[in-house]
Amino acid sequence: MAVMLRTQHAPSARNKIEPPISRQHRAMQATAINPLANPKGVRLDCELCGKPAYIQCKDCRVTFYCDKDHQITDFRGIHEKICSLLISLRTPVAVLGSEEERIHREKQTRHRQIQLLELSKTEAHKKLFEGKYDLAIPAALQALRFSMDVHGQNSIELVPSYLLLGEASIGLKQYRQAEDYLSLAKWAVLKAESCANKVRSQLHRNFGLLYASQGNYDEALSQLAHDIYFSSLDNGPNHISVTGGYFQLGNVFHKQGRIDHVTSVFDQIISIWKPALKSREETLDEAQQAEAEQIFSTIYVFRTNYATPTAAAEVNLVLGQLHSSYGRFEKAKEFAAKALEVYEAALGREHSLTIEARTIFKQIVAEIAQSGRAPTGRRSSTIASSQMLPPQ
Repeated sequence: MAVMLRTQHAPSARNKIEPPISRQHRAMQATAINPLANPKGVRLDCELCGKPAYIQCKDCRVTFYCDKDHQITDFRGIHEKICSLLISLRTPVAVLGSEEERIHREKQTRHRQIQLLELSKTEAHKKLFEGKYDLAIPAALQALRFSMDVHGQNSIELVPSYLLLGEASIGLKQYRQAEDYLSLAKWAVLKAESCANKVRSQLHRNFGLLYASQGNYDEALSQLAHDIYFSSLDNGPNHISVTGGYFQLGNVFHKQGRIDHVTSVFDQIISIWKPALKSREETLDEAQQAEAEQIFSTIYVFRTNYATPTAAAEVNLVLGQLHSSYGRFEKAKEFAAKALEVYEAALGREHSLTIEARTIFKQIVAEIAQSGRAPTGRRSSTIASSQMLPPQ
């Protein structure tokens, strides 16, 4: 399955002095190929759009593109991480060997495919939460290909990849493409004898995102309510896995100008995450970390505009705990210090919230000492701007 991408060609480099070629640029070097020179019956297509390929990756030599722009997009989206891993999967084996060797090779191939499937899905999720929708497409396409290789073309296991492609298409405002992917996902769910609640939750969330992007807020709220329902069936309504649905619900309320509803939903999210981060019982992968940062960053902006300074400081404290939980101690210390400063100024040094913030700050400092990492003194960038639209 291919997705058409709009690309912009780079300006001519004529008469410019080129800087030294970096490792990344070397990895993106390509070799020209002529489609007319392909062996009879062999068609080499672009990795992204499916059009005839005119260049191939110079490193792996098993990945092809219609032009340099699509190669760069694919490289930044996923190929950088899987380039060398594709060689063994896409290179035909000349000698089959014994039956035992064939079975062993098939097991190895399947194991690699499953690993690359999970890597591709994680990268796609991460790019989506970072708002890099164009770069999420290549990773999601790879996830779909590996899903088909591992599970077959009619499996319910293809649904997560369809949903990734659908969400990326929504972000790019390619609504017809998004509807096609979501329809494929919905049809797969309807055909399946059983379907995990997590998959149903994500399906409803993506339809909610689609309707919200199109301005159909009532239908979006209905879909997101179903998202929260199915998500809560596995772990209850107060688990961090449910907060993604709450967050999107709050975004729709904000677009409707229903500020009290947004406040209530965002307060619920923070109340769920605070004990989870304190206990550290949950292990977050890169995609979940990116989602959590997006959620907290948006809530911080909202509270800065609509709530008290201490309410915004609470989000900084949670961000500090989040960064601390996966080893980003310098950022963690910065956010916790900001929160502590606000609490001391607004509430005094002996207030219970100030004492809690000071305790968390000291814990982060202790973790820095234990890890042997000393802060550089360089301040990280401020919290990312929210992608939430202003009230309509």
